[in-house]
Amino acid sequence: MANFFEEADISASKKRILNSALVLFVEKGFFNTSIPDLVAHSGVSTGSIYHAFKDKEQLATTLMDLLLDKVEADQAGLLSTHSGCWQRYYHLAKWLFEMTEDFPHVMQFILYARHREFMPTIQPLCSSKPFMTLRSVLEQGQQAGELRTMDLMVASSIAYGSILRLIQLHLDGVAPEPLKEHLDELTSAAWRAIK
Repeated sequence: MANFFEEADISASKKRILNSALVLFVEKGFFNTSIPDLVAHSGVSTGSIYHAFKDKEQLATTLMDLLLDKVEADQAGLLSTHSGCWQRYYHLAKWLFEMTEDFPHVMQFILYARHREFMPTIQPLCSSKPFMTLRSVLEQGQQAGELRTMDLMVASSIAYGSILRLIQLHLDGVAPEPLKEHLDELTSAAWRAIK
């Protein structure tokens, strides 16, 4: 399994701990994952885990912060190489599909974990910068006259809702075929609805 944190500027042991936490929090849940589980999965000692992270809550918070930072950086890189609302929207959808297939645990953690149960101070994910970026692409499209003016939350739901739903179906094994097979059809249908 690929390590989502491979390029992060942190120690190798922290990368192993974070990757194991990601997998175990998705597969077992936050509350059912113990420090001994993390030790067994990561191969990192209990002392090293507590040296790197004060407790499991800090580990989860660090995990979420790093996930969102990487997603934000990936989005910024993608948006810098594409112009125009359609191109940006299409390539963001493609990137979401690719990330789901390359890093399914990341998408499962982002979409399925009940983050506020174990990180009560975290802002709702739909208010995080990566989700705001998805919306801002549509807002800029409306301002440029590429999209019709409509409520931004409705436009975002139309543009990304079907994409996120197909991702969930794929992660659940209900739609096992490669997501890219549906990219053009989904993005074109959503685009027609908001254009």
